[in-house]
Amino acid sequence: MQHSTGTLTSADPTPTAPLPQSARDAMRRLELALTTPDPAIVEKVRTALGFPRGWRPDAHLGETATYVTMWSQIELNALFERVGGTVTTRQVERSTHDGGSTWTATELTLTVDVPDVGPVEVATDIEDDPGRGYRTDIPVVAVTRYEVASARTAELSAAMDTRNLTSAEFDALVLAQDTMAAARAVLTAAGQLHLIEVDR
Repeated sequence: MQHSTGTLTSADPTPTAPLPQSARDAMRRLELALTTPDPAIVEKVRTALGFPRGWRPDAHLGETATYVTMWSQIELNALFERVGGTVTTRQVERSTHDGGSTWTATELTLTVDVPDVGPVEVATDIEDDPGRGYRTDIPVVAVTRYEVASARTAELSAAMDTRNLTSAEFDALVLAQDTMAAARAVLTAAGQLHLIEVDR
């Protein structure tokens, strides 16, 4: 029978004594300093975006002083109409907290240039469910849909100059043009047509 020599290896847990309370407090202060946004920057962002007094980024949602999330495109649209900015979209993968279910969502981001801070991003996912109150006939969604459809139209039009489009490409071109027309109608009704006045 072989006996262990008792030599510690890299896989063996190394016993440590509990840290004194003063050291734990110091580590907590350091952690807070690294994760808590600068109050002066938070206040500048709050004021520029018109958020209520006492607003602070929610770290549990991944927010920082320059990255904020909103509940829906309705809220984001209200902010967009109030302060302006640049809107963009991207496809992102989302999942439930337990990872049991995943899906692809369209993330809508409003970027606002805040004086003495720089670009601040405010994001939400587009919910296309009018029956539950998630309207999409609003400027912030219309602008992004117009921009995406405009780029697709330009791409397919350029291809059409050199060759015949396939049936699928022609259908995509018609859909993109219809999307642009619908977005233009939304912006016209909202008095926000200037947002896309300079066509690509």
